[in-house]
Amino acid sequence: MSHPTPDIDLLDAEKVLFEEIEFDGAKLRYDTHRQNGERVEHLFELLVARMAIPQHRVHWFTDPLFNPGGRGRSRQDRWSQNGTSGRDVFYHPSFLSYFQYFVCGPHLSAGLILAFRQAVEDCGMVTSGDIPVLSKTARALARQHGAREPDEFYKLALDCGLGGRADFIRDAVRSVK
Repeated sequence: MSHPTPDIDLLDAEKVLFEEIEFDGAKLRYDTHRQNGERVEHLFELLVARMAIPQHRVHWFTDPLFNPGGRGRSRQDRWSQNGTSGRDVFYHPSFLSYFQYFVCGPHLSAGLILAFRQAVEDCGMVTSGDIPVLSKTARALARQHGAREPDEFYKLALDCGLGGRADFIRDAVRSVK
């Protein structure tokens, strides 16, 4: 697996720190696990301090409204219920995929992301009437690219500014057979 590519602007020191992070939790050993968590925590703090992480990505983790099917709980709430909270999340190997989304965006191919973004831009000001067309586009892209990850499409829809309508895109991809 190649190292992910950030889609937010990183300062030079942040780039160095980002490159030092191992995002594949299976590759972490006991002696490297703690150091990797420290890097994640430090980079997260730097990015939050300068508000570099898009707000909707933070809400995706902290806000129950951004967790469709979460039964009124945020993803952060689920971590707490499972006994991991506060700074401890940075040291958990499963958090690496969350952190990767904060910095790199949805885990979908660049071509798919570009095509969906273009479809959203072609709508201009997205209205509820555009959602069926965008849902059809998302289903077609999922089939074309073999990408059947509804939650990644949900993240992409959030990145494209669809907000509360992003769950329609997620549901559309979920229906792909």
